[in-house]
Amino acid sequence: MDAKLLQKIEELTLYTIQQEKEIKAQKEVIMIQQKDIEKLKKLSYRLSRLENILKLISNKE
Repeated sequence: MDAKLLQKIEELTLYTIQQEKEIKAQKEVIMIQQKDIEKLKKLSYRLSRLENILKLISNKE
């Protein structure tokens, strides 16, 4: 009985360690994605400004 419990504890410990590794990797991916989102927001803003400038220029012609 004790051997089975120890084996189960070991299995659960290894599983927990694996889960922690996966969570860490997912957090890293999330951080990268958040940075990418910020870059896209900035690019979207710049594009919007450029479109407005083009509208102004085309209205003057």
